[in-house]
Amino acid sequence: MSTSSEKRLLKEFLDGFETTKLFELVRSVYHGGGIRVNTQEDAEVLLLSQPYTQVLSSKKVPITNLLKFLISKGLVPLPNPSKSDLILAFKTLIENQPDYVKPIQPPQPKMQPFQSMQMPVAINMMESPQNNNMTQHYYPPVQPIQPSFSNQQISVQKSKKDILHEQLEEFIEVFAKNFYELFNNLGVPGKNQLDCRYFYDSCTLKVKILGGNEEINENCEDSSSLLQCLLSVKNAHQLFFSPNLSDGVKWKKEMHGLIKVHIGGTLHQGIGRLVGMFEQQFVLREDPQAENTWKICNTNLMMKSMDSLRNGSTLSIQESQTNNLEINCIDYK
Repeated sequence: MSTSSEKRLLKEFLDGFETTKLFELVRSVYHGGGIRVNTQEDAEVLLLSQPYTQVLSSKKVPITNLLKFLISKGLVPLPNPSKSDLILAFKTLIENQPDYVKPIQPPQPKMQPFQSMQMPVAINMMESPQNNNMTQHYYPPVQPIQPSFSNQQISVQKSKKDILHEQLEEFIEVFAKNFYELFNNLGVPGKNQLDCRYFYDSCTLKVKILGGNEEINENCEDSSSLLQCLLSVKNAHQLFFSPNLSDGVKWKKEMHGLIKVHIGGTLHQGIGRLVGMFEQQFVLREDPQAENTWKICNTNLMMKSMDSLRNGSTLSIQESQTNNLEINCIDYK
């Protein structure tokens, strides 16, 4: 049963969601189930009727949103927390509320040793003609016990492999979102931006810009020159990178622990001006010296112009070039 502090904190968290995102969260928590909601209030009523653990563990709850909410409440989780860590932190937050009332656990019945019991009998007042000092007894028939079945659905336990896959998928979504936020802030004073901490020292970069008959290529062999190259590309063309996070992110974990991520999106200049598209491929590897910390060890970036860039160069893409826009496979040598 949900406590008042639990419902209050969960509602505060849900208030930070857009209405459409709340609808998606309802469908996720209720597994479809023919549930239809039309207002934010209806969605919150349905979600608040469920345990907070079931709501927060949904894939539709971004780990970043949960992390920001906990930080706003004064909790500072450990670096690179998992979704499970944050849900435990949310539980701690609930239990530290002034209005929190610890649920009363019902006392467990004590097991009594087996004792012989006499069946209740009903006395027949008609005496037996054979012996007037004796009475006849009868035992009521035993009624069979009908098994009762609960209407609750049987929850299917997820395998460890499925849980790890979901955690990796959430991590990739957060990575894609954060990378381009930091990339777009590159060179902007006072903003969080990409720096060498996000790359291995030996990280390599290949940049390809396609436009008409013109092709520009840049290669970098270390993290310092890589950052300078990305800054030059962004500033030279005054570009804003907008990744397609809904269905434009693909990834695969290799047997040696590397994760290959492929992201597509569009390029913009200012407000309302679409100038091209991009594809970027990353190879990520967990840092063995820092638990649960991933860094980029290789990345390829390809940009295709749909219009002339602001520097005046004409980079219009020919129709024949739009059919084969894959980034070359990365060679692990």
